[in-house]
Amino acid sequence: MAPTMRRGTIEDEDWLFELFRSTMQNFIDTAWGWDELLQREGFVTTLPAKQFQILEHEGSAIASYHLSDKGDHFILDMILVVPEVQRRGHGTRMLEQIKAISRNENKPVQLSVLKTNPAVAFHEQAGFRQIQTDEHSIRMQWSPE
Repeated sequence: MAPTMRRGTIEDEDWLFELFRSTMQNFIDTAWGWDELLQREGFVTTLPAKQFQILEHEGSAIASYHLSDKGDHFILDMILVVPEVQRRGHGTRMLEQIKAISRNENKPVQLSVLKTNPAVAFHEQAGFRQIQTDEHSIRMQWSPE
């Protein structure tokens, strides 16, 4: 059975935050320190569950992404894969969907990734290029052909 995508719901909020914590806490803690209350409030407020796309396989949510339309470009705010199923093509599957949206709208996709996050290499392999850096993060962009 192939994985399927669905839109997030308010019932996914806790799962999404737990996925964010399990995949990002170490990187955020290294860069700025992890404040649980601040992270939870910021996550829930700026990234509503209903705006996530969730990848499910055999009835279980295994990955998700949040894409914001900024008018002349998209921001990939978050792409998360359950640690136990990472490196099995799920991130690539979601990124291909994001690229298809980008092509259909003829708008580039930008993202920001912490320098210490191995996802930097994942995004570079997917064709994203660095457009800006600061002390902790790299801003990257992918443009449709």
